[in-house]
Amino acid sequence: MTKWIVRFNASDYSQKYDAIYIVSKNVARSAQQLGFKEINLSPYSNLDNNPSRRSQLLKALLGPIQPDDLVVVQYPLWTNMNFQAEFIDYLKRIQDIKIVGLLHDVPTWMFTDEHDNYDRENDFWLGQLRRFDLLLVANEKVGAKLQEDGVHVPMIAMHIWDYFYDGQLLEKTYRKQLYYVAGRNIINFDYVASTPINFYGREVSEDVKKNPSVNYLGRLPSDMIVANLTGGFGLVVSDNIKEKSNMNFVYYNQFNNPTKLSLYIAAGLPVIIASKTAHAEWIKKAGIGLVVDDLNEIDQVLAQVSPADYDAMLQAIKPWQTAVSGGFFVKRSLMAMLRYINLGFDDVLIKDNKNL
Repeated sequence: MTKWIVRFNASDYSQKYDAIYIVSKNVARSAQQLGFKEINLSPYSNLDNNPSRRSQLLKALLGPIQPDDLVVVQYPLWTNMNFQAEFIDYLKRIQDIKIVGLLHDVPTWMFTDEHDNYDRENDFWLGQLRRFDLLLVANEKVGAKLQEDGVHVPMIAMHIWDYFYDGQLLEKTYRKQLYYVAGRNIINFDYVASTPINFYGREVSEDVKKNPSVNYLGRLPSDMIVANLTGGFGLVVSDNIKEKSNMNFVYYNQFNNPTKLSLYIAAGLPVIIASKTAHAEWIKKAGIGLVVDDLNEIDQVLAQVSPADYDAMLQAIKPWQTAVSGGFFVKRSLMAMLRYINLGFDDVLIKDNKNL
């Protein structure tokens, strides 16, 4: 049996900044260390209304896969929907193959609202997820939500993403300041507190820059950001920040594994996160950050944190930093997947409420 992992490759330099390519590269690196071979995807053009081109690409990409092989698909493919459907169709036609979905995002939830106004039974993305033999999902909250939506495929929770990093780090000392690494343009910031916040990202609107507490540091490669982070806290999720997008991240952020969370941990920086997220209880229990819903309360929150408290967070984050920086969580998930598929151990699976 040959083990395969799908990897997304950026088509131009600017895409190398994007979270999807950073995560995909790190996932593929972990998989390679476990003996996986890569299936390399790019943002292919000219796929709409072009079944011949899609067919040729699929044969080139998936032709080497043989019966009894195992393919881990980083999902979704973020490409033409017909191509994605045909990609899964092609794999399903190979005899005795096992197909595992390593789930980055659930587009159905990204483009909906908190009222769940979508057709669970006939939704394209949910239907695609039901076709996998196993799903590696972001966290248990995602697994429970998928089960509510009728996806009753065996699932293993990854917990958080890894962020490989072995470069230099700056010493962290207690400072009352925040960092926020944005994936999109920041267009609005509901913030009247005095605690300085440093923004990394594409662009920040002029209105946001005028806020006396904002310091815009531009867009840098993620490794450079990790290397430059000093004392303070990494802000993971906050409804006070509005980024330009057609996606409903105010709703969706309660489910996903934010890339910036792993980036901050790899830097050894304590974090601030909202209570609605899947990671809030863990961060609080592990003592590696603070749970804050309204950033306008941050001055009062940080007034209660002493330098000794901060030093305790720095010590508590060290084992998590080592794990994230070395690819522990993805490798652990892939090993749990192999343990289930090859040996039948199901103790790692998220409990399916359908069978209770």
